[in-house]
Order: sequence, then structure tokens, then C-alpha cells
Amino acid sequence: MQHREIFHMRIPSAAEHIAIVRHALDAVGEELRLSTDARAAIKLAVSEACDNALRHAKHQQCGARAPGESVVVVCRAKRNALEIDVRNRGNGFHPVTPAEMPPAELLAEHGRGRVLMEMLMDSVQYLSQNGNTIVRMRKAT
Repeated sequence: MQHREIFHMRIPSAAEHIAIVRHALDAVGEELRLSTDARAAIKLAVSEACDNALRHAKHQQCGARAPGESVVVVCRAKRNALEIDVRNRGNGFHPVTPAEMPPAELLAEHGRGRVLMEMLMDSVQYLSQNGNTIVRMRKAT
């Protein structure tokens, strides 16, 4: 198998829609006969990427968070890997330091997403293309 797009999904800018992505990814993982642990890792990492995308989506013209913005999730089967892109409008995200878990006193509800994505997936890239931020994650199959 060279490259096959499995799904291309646009979800509204609301956290409750992330569950739809998780269900789709679980079905894909089952179809590809991934282990339960691999499926759980993929769902959690992509959920974190979607949550970050929803929080940080920007309207191109004014730079403010736009309520009508959406997040696009593209899932592809590649040779020996599942590749998932999570895309939102934004100025890009280019981390220059390794992901680290924030101190316990700062862990309230946020701050773990990037660490979890990088721990759970085999590779994570942060890209900027045409005014969009893309988090590209891969998991070996």
C-alpha cells in the first residue's frame, strides 16, 4: 500500500465534535487491526491536537478566534503507518524546545497536549501551509 486517504473530516469549532473524530479513528484502527493500545494512543493524541486546534484557530483577517472556524482532520494509510493531519487556520506553531510536562501546580486543565502527542505517536511534525497550522502525526501499523 503506497498511500490511501481514509477520511477527510471537517468538524465545527466546538469540543463536543472531537468525539466524532475519535470514533472514526477507532474504526480505522480496527480495520487496520491495530492493537487496543495503539488505537487508544492514536485517539488520545489526535484528541489533544484537535483540542489545541480548536483553542488556537485564528480568523485570517483579524487574528481573533473566529467562532465559525473549523478543524480539518485527514487520515491516510501509508506504507507501514497511519498518518493523521489536524489542520486549523493560524499563524503556525513552531516549537523550538522539546515538549515537557508543566509543573504540577500549572497542570490545571491545559499544558499536556504536546507532550502526550509526542509520547504516544511515533512522530509529530508542526507545519505551516497557506495560513494554516498542521499537526502531522504518524503511528506505525
